[in-house]
Amino acid sequence: MGRNRGFDETTVLDVVRDRFWTTGFDGTSTYDLMDATGLGKGSIYKAFGNKHALYVRVFSDYCQGLVAQAREELREGPNAALTSPMARLERYVVSLADAFAAESPRRGCFLSKVTADRAGEDDMVAGTARRAFEDLAGALASAIRDAQDAGEVAEHVDATALGYLLLSVVRGIDNMAKAGVDGTTLRQTARSALELIPRADARTGGADISPSRPTTDMPRR
Repeated sequence: MGRNRGFDETTVLDVVRDRFWTTGFDGTSTYDLMDATGLGKGSIYKAFGNKHALYVRVFSDYCQGLVAQAREELREGPNAALTSPMARLERYVVSLADAFAAESPRRGCFLSKVTADRAGEDDMVAGTARRAFEDLAGALASAIRDAQDAGEVAEHVDATALGYLLLSVVRGIDNMAKAGVDGTTLRQTARSALELIPRADARTGGADISPSRPTTDMPRR
């Protein structure tokens, strides 16, 4: 892992990730990686280890980036793009539906693909995927707690459970998009899931079980 490699590590890892993303672990040989990166087998093994080690590396890097992005988009603070926690949550979830719908070719999320392909037989992959799901659900739950603190969501709701619910919906939307379900349906599915979150009733401190539908168009991410 010295300095004089003659190649840019980030660029190589991006190329490797995209190759695994397209053809999967079993469908990608070391020779495929050599062809994609322009590196010899010895250079790949010396820098990154064997094919499995490289697969786990790019998957882990991807998951860390995915979680960091979610936390950034959902976070509260003076530099937040939107001051309303619910508005941030709505924008994030709906923008994911938009992104999945607009994707061409429809390869879906790398986290979903790797989990489906390898988690059942690879403990390292399963552990990485599980941590990513936990962290993503945690980011969603934190946004819901922020909304509770802001008086937007009913205090009695279980933010952790709702975080996992929204995560499950997003993962389902990812799979439906790969099957060609239209973008309008995917967006409405995302909005319907958000409408299930009980809103706070400013008059009684209770919950309004029929919150108004968000009307702001959400940007793609």
